[in-house]
Amino acid sequence: MRTLLTLVVASALSLSVLAPLAHAQGTARQRTLFVSALAEDGAAVETLTPEDLVVREDGVAREVLKVTRSTEPVDITLLIDNSVASTRALQDMRLGLEKFVATFAGPHSITLMTVADRPTVQVGPTTGKAQLLRSVKRLFVQPDAGATTIEGIIDASRAIAKRKPARAAIIVMTSFGPEFSDRGFQFALDALAEAGATLHVLELQDTQQADTTDQNVRDRNIVVDRGTTETGGLRELLLTNLSITDALQKVGRAATTQFEVVYGRPDTLIPARQVEVFSARPAVRIRANTLQANRATR
Repeated sequence: MRTLLTLVVASALSLSVLAPLAHAQGTARQRTLFVSALAEDGAAVETLTPEDLVVREDGVAREVLKVTRSTEPVDITLLIDNSVASTRALQDMRLGLEKFVATFAGPHSITLMTVADRPTVQVGPTTGKAQLLRSVKRLFVQPDAGATTIEGIIDASRAIAKRKPARAAIIVMTSFGPEFSDRGFQFALDALAEAGATLHVLELQDTQQADTTDQNVRDRNIVVDRGTTETGGLRELLLTNLSITDALQKVGRAATTQFEVVYGRPDTLIPARQVEVFSARPAVRIRANTLQANRATR
């Protein structure tokens, strides 16, 4: 009788250990990515099906199981370069930000940050349009101050990681002026991957130009290039400040119009090192947050 009881208890313990493991293996067979789909003119595509895209892990195509429109509000951080280099763009930045707030604040939460001298939160996460608009109207260029854009992206990403929203986007308006961040590009990419945020960048051509061989400027350019590409964001070069308003609307629509892509993956002891997403639909570009996906696979 004692032997039988021991076997029963041992079997129960085995099942209690194996059940969570089986559940973990089951969930490991699927992965979800956030993607944006853009038409040839850069406008956000409103519909997407599993047949419209291809997901590959280490070059091997995976089965796309489901594509659904994401409906959760987006945690948006507006990161504004108000350094001396942006002086000529200030008025157009205000106008563009006012329209952006009017369009996207509520249900989407917006944080307003500036990067002159040091990253500064002007308005914390809020859906309140009145509070945001007041802060936008008070936006000014800080005298004798340079930009700390990389530090701003790091701070914004870390704040997002603490809040843990379902979706998040960082929208940067940056000049081509000097960069005074103390940390290099990898710190920003690591923070973006941890937060799972999508990085969008508007580069203002009609601003002061810094020495492109400066290491800080080179680091900023790497963050802008890799950060937007690997998180599925947009990178827009604005030749005139008059286009800021339209560009912000375009980026806002891309940030808030996303799809959740669920794909199947086999059980393997060695995780995939590279996840890639391609469009299978003519004239549609797919942008996915592979920075987060590839970080999670390692």
